[in-house]
This record gives sequence, C-alpha cells and structure tokens, in this order.
Amino acid sequence: MNRQIQNHPNFDADDYAYLRAKGWSDEDILHRWQDEAASGQPACRWAAPVARQKLQSVLRSAAQRN
Repeated sequence: MNRQIQNHPNFDADDYAYLRAKGWSDEDILHRWQDEAASGQPACRWAAPVARQKLQSVLRSAAQRN
C-alpha cells in the first residue's frame, strides 16, 4: 500500500482490503477514491452487519485462492 492510499481522505482499511481481494490495483483504488471524494462521497465504511458479512466472505474467498 502506498502513501497516497494511506493518506487519502477516503481511506478505510476494510474498504482497501475488500477492493484488493476483488483484484483491484492500488492505482484503480486511488482513482475510485479520488472520483468519490470529488463527488462528495465519504469513505466507504463496512460497519453495518450485512456489510461486515460481505467483507468477511470476500476476504475468506481471497485467502483460499492464495
């Protein structure tokens, strides 16, 4: 993870982990977060129970592939 990602206002460790597990590059993630921030969208937070379940499922699947 590069410094631009870590310092981006839309950085969220769970969102980063989710997108990386889905195969996104740091460049793709940064571009997405820049677009979202420019349109006024805050960082994606994986706080809701259903979101946490989705996140854990994707992370488990990615770990099994590796």
